[in-house]
Amino acid sequence: MNKILIISLSALLSAPAFAGMQPFFAKNIPEGWPSYEIKDYNGQVEDGYDGPLSNILVIYDPSIKPEQLNRYLVQQTAIANKAHDINNIKYRRNVVAAIPMKLEGDNVAEVADSFEFGAFDEIRRKYGASIVSLVINSNLADSQCGVQTSYHTVTAFNEPCSLPTLLAHEWGHVDRLGHEYEHTWSHFEDDNYAWRCGGKPTIMSADLNYDQFDLNEFYSDPNVTRGGEACGTVTANNAKVLKESISYPTSYWKQITPLPEIGNVTIALDENQSSEFEKVITVTRDGDLSQAASIEVYSDAVTAVPATDYQELAERVEFAPNEATKTVTLQLANPAPADAVCDDGERTLKLGTRWGEKLGSSNQLDLIVKTPEGTLATCAKDKEPEPENPDSGNGGGGSTGLLSLFSLALLLFRRRN
Repeated sequence: MNKILIISLSALLSAPAFAGMQPFFAKNIPEGWPSYEIKDYNGQVEDGYDGPLSNILVIYDPSIKPEQLNRYLVQQTAIANKAHDINNIKYRRNVVAAIPMKLEGDNVAEVADSFEFGAFDEIRRKYGASIVSLVINSNLADSQCGVQTSYHTVTAFNEPCSLPTLLAHEWGHVDRLGHEYEHTWSHFEDDNYAWRCGGKPTIMSADLNYDQFDLNEFYSDPNVTRGGEACGTVTANNAKVLKESISYPTSYWKQITPLPEIGNVTIALDENQSSEFEKVITVTRDGDLSQAASIEVYSDAVTAVPATDYQELAERVEFAPNEATKTVTLQLANPAPADAVCDDGERTLKLGTRWGEKLGSSNQLDLIVKTPEGTLATCAKDKEPEPENPDSGNGGGGSTGLLSLFSLALLLFRRRN
């Protein structure tokens, strides 16, 4: 199994750019980078696009927060597709499903060694995916952030591995792209591409000791320049390799036709079964009910705060043959956490369905949440000014304070002796 080491843990932790970082939050992404938008959840590929498409199935550790992961996936597809545009390549990557599944192993190397190449083929074909990307929480004992093996990738979702192009980098390896180094020498024997222009690395760079967002968002290509310098040579031209890969795909890369849709799903709020802190959602499918099918119901913040206003929802609903209706539950924060929003205004989130196995989506729901009255009362109490001490002025009480300080100093002196 050909594993590609992204970066050693010791080298990564020594890079000052990563000190104190919180991974995968939009607030860390500089202006000008691909931004997360709700509409992009199922829209990484623009309407009317008819070119080569790399559909990706993501299997992730259930301990990872779904909303945080999904924003990261949207970010990575946006970065990869922007690179294709810069390199003048008609090509799109598209995440077709993200499924929580506990995998064997505690780090990238162990997970990569735990499965056979054909282990995920059946589920991959259900979603019409070309690539399977496994996203895990890692103990980093192997000092690896990511590997690529055939049409699989395994990457760690940890703060030390919060690299801006990690998944896009591994997807490039699936399409036969090699590492791009600052110099034309590589310590990987099978790497033939080494370039860095304008003093910045690229998406396929393996030299990661740099400001994580200060990079060229493309692949090595002599037709692309920065500061008058060509960003590639005859031998350092990953853009050319990518064009060849999508023109003559291997048997495993070819786009797989997903299972045909047999119906659509509609979601609705069940007012009778719901309570203040628990919202019951009915999930109803139509069409051919004789076949088993599934779809994911998910939550997404608009102005509400996940884990503070509500508990994130990403639940796969499995319909048995002749089963038309199921329910899922959205939990609102109760009791309110310590970091509850101290605001009596309304905040919103949405619920939707996506990534159906033989099912499409019909609608989405908009829900409103408010901070509980009890929490607002606590917030108001916390904001009350402390009552003034009448003896804290310059009057007769002042000498008492000085005597107290003297007594404390004397006590500390005795303890030291």
